[in-house]
Amino acid sequence: MRENEETARATAAELHYVEEVALGFERQGLFRMAGRVIGWLLICDPPEQTFGQIAEVLQASKGSISAAMKFLVPSGIVERISRPGDRRDYYRCRAGAWTDMARDQSRQYGEFRRLAERGLELLAEAPADRRERLQGMHDLYAWLEQEMPAVWERWRREHQQRQEGGRR
Repeated sequence: MRENEETARATAAELHYVEEVALGFERQGLFRMAGRVIGWLLICDPPEQTFGQIAEVLQASKGSISAAMKFLVPSGIVERISRPGDRRDYYRCRAGAWTDMARDQSRQYGEFRRLAERGLELLAEAPADRRERLQGMHDLYAWLEQEMPAVWERWRREHQQRQEGGRR
């Protein structure tokens, strides 16, 4: 650890939570160390942590933290920042990352609907039971594609109201 770098500490309960977050993200296809980094950055104090602090609290090798950051920073979940007069880099969860990720996922609904439509066209003469799986996929993604703009607008309004209420 570098001189003047604060030691990162976490309680057993916090580390347990970090592991829960990591397992949740692992179920979604992310590798576990990246999930641990996210988990820690969601609850750490201060919200910005150095590379060394993250490695220390997670008791992880620099290589595994580096691999996690090589995914998390370009993905936009985590951002690297600097502080005036400090040569170290700090990492934190990027504000708006969760909304951006969910919105990006919802933009894919139309693509999945179109894929299902192509499959349904391909199987136009096939028996209904063979088309059933594709029809279910099509119906879900068509519905999501239709409904998500209203959901996102509602989120925007409610989130804006919450933010304005917190500023008073």
